[in-house]
Amino acid sequence: MKEFIMLNVFICAVAGDLWDYKIRNPVIIAGWVTALCLNTVTNGFYGILNTVFCIIITILIGFPVFMTGGIGAGDIKLMSVIGGMYGLAFLAKVSMLFLIMAGAVSLVKLIRKRALISRTKAFIYYILHIHNMDSRYYCMERDGSGFAICLAPVMAAAYFITLFF
Repeated sequence: MKEFIMLNVFICAVAGDLWDYKIRNPVIIAGWVTALCLNTVTNGFYGILNTVFCIIITILIGFPVFMTGGIGAGDIKLMSVIGGMYGLAFLAKVSMLFLIMAGAVSLVKLIRKRALISRTKAFIYYILHIHNMDSRYYCMERDGSGFAICLAPVMAAAYFITLFF
């Protein structure tokens, strides 16, 4: 049942992400509510506490990465749906695979656009001057969508690979 629900959540999230680089809140809220309901039915009051805890912890851990512009808020919330549905141990496995796959996708995109060196220099400059900067590393309005990566499809792939293996 959880897998069918997550499939539907990922279909909606991936479609929105590919369409306009946004994962809509109704998709996330539906995932949270469903996780809460399923875990309540299977584990009672403990299921409620565990689901809420996993969702909050995922968002708190992802928030600093969002603040630097490394990942979108929708992507973090989508990860929290996975955490709420399956728990932090499963989410950790998905997250590790997701990070590796997202890094590979990013590297391929930078190489194909012949921008690996320039974006690496920009990233190093950002890291060295982070204490002086009020802006984020990547801002869609400032930098455009040329180097943006839709992470929902990568997250979906990491989820299903982790699930099946």
